Amino acid sequence: MALVGALPVYAQTILVRGKVVDQSGVPLSGVTITSKQDASKHTLSATDGAFAIQVSGNTTLVFSLTGKKTLEKQATADTLLVKLENEVHAAGVTTMRQATSVKSTYYPLWVIDGVIYKEDKDFNVADLSSPEAKRLIAAALPGLSESDIQSFQVINDASATALYGQRALGGVISVRTSKAGQGTNSFTYQAELSYRAIPSYREFNILNSQDQMAVFNEMVNGKSLDNSTVFISSRYGVYGWLYNQIYNYKDAGGSYGALNTDEGRTAYFRSAELRNTNWFKELYQHSIRHQHTLTFSTGTQKANYYASLNAALDPGWNKYENSQEYSVNFNADFRPFKGWSFGVRSSAAFSKYHYGGDFRPASYARTASRTLDPNAYYAYDDTPFNIKHEMMHNTSDYKKANMSIQATINWQPIDQLRISALGALRYLDQHGSTDRDEQSNAAQVYRNTSKSIIRSNNSRLYRPLDDPKAIPQVVMPYGGIRNSQNIIEERYDGQLKLHYNDSFGANGAHSVSAVGGLEVFEERRLDEWFDAYGVNYDLGYLTTYSPLLFTNLRNQSKQYYKIHPTLNRGVSFVGNVDYNYLGRYRINASYRREGTNQFGSARTIRWIPTWNVGGTWSIDQESFFPKLGPLSSLSANLSYGMSGTIPYVHNALPRLQTLLPFFGDANLIEPGLYINEPANFDLTYEKMYELNLGVNFGLFDERISTGLTFFNRQGRDLIDQVNPQGTGGFVDGLYGNVAQMTSNGVEVSLTTQNIRSKDFSWSTSVTYTHNTNKVTRLNTNPSVTNLTSGAARQGYPLNSLFSIPFYKLDANGHPRFFLPSGADVLPDGRHITSPRTGGQVAWTAYAPDEIDYLVYSGTKTPTDLGGINNSFSYKNFRLGVYIYYSFGAVMRLPEQFATQYNDYQIMGKEFNRRWLRAGDEDRTDVPVIATDAHRQANPYLSNAYENYNRSNVRVAKTDYIQLRDISLSYTVPKSFVQRLRFSSLALKLQASNVALLYADKKLNGALPYSYQPHTYIFTATVGL
Repeated sequence: MALVGALPVYAQTILVRGKVVDQSGVPLSGVTITSKQDASKHTLSATDGAFAIQVSGNTTLVFSLTGKKTLEKQATADTLLVKLENEVHAAGVTTMRQATSVKSTYYPLWVIDGVIYKEDKDFNVADLSSPEAKRLIAAALPGLSESDIQSFQVINDASATALYGQRALGGVISVRTSKAGQGTNSFTYQAELSYRAIPSYREFNILNSQDQMAVFNEMVNGKSLDNSTVFISSRYGVYGWLYNQIYNYKDAGGSYGALNTDEGRTAYFRSAELRNTNWFKELYQHSIRHQHTLTFSTGTQKANYYASLNAALDPGWNKYENSQEYSVNFNADFRPFKGWSFGVRSSAAFSKYHYGGDFRPASYARTASRTLDPNAYYAYDDTPFNIKHEMMHNTSDYKKANMSIQATINWQPIDQLRISALGALRYLDQHGSTDRDEQSNAAQVYRNTSKSIIRSNNSRLYRPLDDPKAIPQVVMPYGGIRNSQNIIEERYDGQLKLHYNDSFGANGAHSVSAVGGLEVFEERRLDEWFDAYGVNYDLGYLTTYSPLLFTNLRNQSKQYYKIHPTLNRGVSFVGNVDYNYLGRYRINASYRREGTNQFGSARTIRWIPTWNVGGTWSIDQESFFPKLGPLSSLSANLSYGMSGTIPYVHNALPRLQTLLPFFGDANLIEPGLYINEPANFDLTYEKMYELNLGVNFGLFDERISTGLTFFNRQGRDLIDQVNPQGTGGFVDGLYGNVAQMTSNGVEVSLTTQNIRSKDFSWSTSVTYTHNTNKVTRLNTNPSVTNLTSGAARQGYPLNSLFSIPFYKLDANGHPRFFLPSGADVLPDGRHITSPRTGGQVAWTAYAPDEIDYLVYSGTKTPTDLGGINNSFSYKNFRLGVYIYYSFGAVMRLPEQFATQYNDYQIMGKEFNRRWLRAGDEDRTDVPVIATDAHRQANPYLSNAYENYNRSNVRVAKTDYIQLRDISLSYTVPKSFVQRLRFSSLALKLQASNVALLYADKKLNGALPYSYQPHTYIFTATVGL
């Protein structure tokens, strides 16, 4: 009897039916209806707003839909009419906060349905603020389409690591995939067509061919470009081609390839001057990428099913690439009997890509001179080279197969208690190959002995070590080279958690929820690569290799294959408690203790803790709130936490590395081990303490809604280099927990309902983030070289950029700089450098008194980020305009200046402002094209031009305002759609990366961010 009395007692179940509509009575589809007591029981409203769900009689139903206020209703056998009001709230800030680490870099962590997927260094977090965020997220996650994503959440404070561990310090993007609900049956087809515009030279800082030839002509006049230098260069352009034709080549009639006359040379250079090759048009094409998605969902009282099929076919943005992607997703939830629910999520994806091998159209077009003939062969590695020919014979193929399966079990013995278990498996197989066939430049280099100077300098030829005067021999007389790489990843996740949820007191004044459990994972990765030489592609991949090739590789200490397995295991104990009183006061606390195998048997750093505590005060629930005038909502929250993260060095014990020394003879092989890093027994995890204070309020019945968050991060025990007194043979390159830094910021979000009427509405959402940091303790001083490239320095922000202070150009057009040890002295006593007598920069200097003269130019990390989104709606039309902005960062402009140049490289438009004649030093700061006479008379001239590249003149702001997205959508009226026997039809036009509205003029038209194509997308969605 005691056992019987202990069994759970369930209330009688009822079938709840109803309809969900908006404020105007229009049916709402896709509304999620969930049991508050049992989250495993849920459904979605149909296209006509109807729903049906089987629940216990004492259940509270929660109705939620993006853009609508969440509503709760008591389950009843009567038919329900549920009206959801529009939700007006501030747009969430979706930027990632800067991590407080001097050496480590953290990237956003993807989490899909509660399971960690991967860190992503390539994803642009600015896209999270875009109205098209779901589409952009789907593009970053193989196997998911936009339809598969039900919602996503960005977590950027200390709670991220408390939830998902130390890998989440760079922020978390938690994605929840779509599921079916009870009583739903739907079938949807979506087609998406994307056109990417061919890039334009207006967005790059590149001289046209006429201006470029003017520079070349000045170089020739100054004896910086002549046949004696160009002819023997391993790489050349228009001048090298001319001299090569004049001296070496004859056609069938016995004539030289080019006339060595004034008229012949003038005609050739004139054609190069007027050529103005558009490499983008030569290498890119007009094409349309099309993506097709089918989704199906159905649900009953016992089971719900959701499935999707996705195919994306891309003929290629450039002429030498194409891709195919296929994926399938399946979600199922089962409720076989009371108190039990099961869930299965599986996905599989396969993709293959064909693209350029050693050369990519994007990089080549941005670095190739516009004077070059797109159909001519110039020289690369002393061997004839044409990019279009090379792209057909030097190619890469990449295939990727990805499979994952996830299963969950929930048991609810009583209403207050639920036990959940999760198991997940992910398998990834990636195979890539780069083929350089017989006709490629990369293969021909191995056989190039056309000139004695080429033969002497060609490192790919074999030379006996004991006979340096021997004639070099060809090691690959036939065929090409195939490089293969294979990566296999396996990840296993397991979770076991206990969930408690209860309320007590009068009318449930007190409510408590708690979660505790265990998480484990194992990651296995195998990296392999192999180089096959002498592959004859035209002879059915026949392999013809020479033993000399392997001897030559061994003589140069090179490998032709590598195998690298890794194993990463971890276990975490997690706990979270949430207490709520009267719906006004909430306190939350979480703790996580994470263990890892990354430090071997060392115990001092094996376990890494993370904790977070916080509270929220819903002031708008207080009795005095109605007296606060125009305020319609008000809440405040405060939280504090500590995140521990694994340092990127792992020398808690000695780090051993393999060694294969070369003893002067390829036949002498003796592998060994050496200590790469000595043990640091005091090594511990990096710590970040974070304080957050937030206020959210609404005005005028939520016509204006604002969120403010202030945060402070303190980084302690950060990893930095230490320089101990040499012991055990180690004098540098050691790391320890010796650095500290701080970070402060504010996040602001504002949403306004500017116009709200029956047929027309206009809303605006604004987000703004300000984030600054400072290194407060650093054990080492960076050198001049590091500081002028961007480094950490005590008392300054991370990634600070310092510059050599520029003085002016002298009477000869040469740059001069302020320097304490400068050879020349100004009337005011300041010292400046001299290209003739010295007083130059010591690049390796790092002592404070040796680097204090450098000028602080700014930080390379933006301090102010945000976006502005305007949404307009008129009846069934929706128009969205999204603007993104970034301020507060600087960049070092490309290092283009030197005392000597070549005839194939590009130059920026600043060369049009160069010093040309005496007196120009008063109008420009761009130095003269140095002549041979200049170099002879000024032994320190090359130092002056190197200093110029690292001076404050060559620093530009990366501030910008970009019109990121414009979208126009139209939902076809149901009265018309039903005639077509469809349940719904929606059309959408979108333009992405539309225009750059503002940027620093010093960029000369170049973009302050990574280039993204101007994309135009048409989407049609049909529901059956």
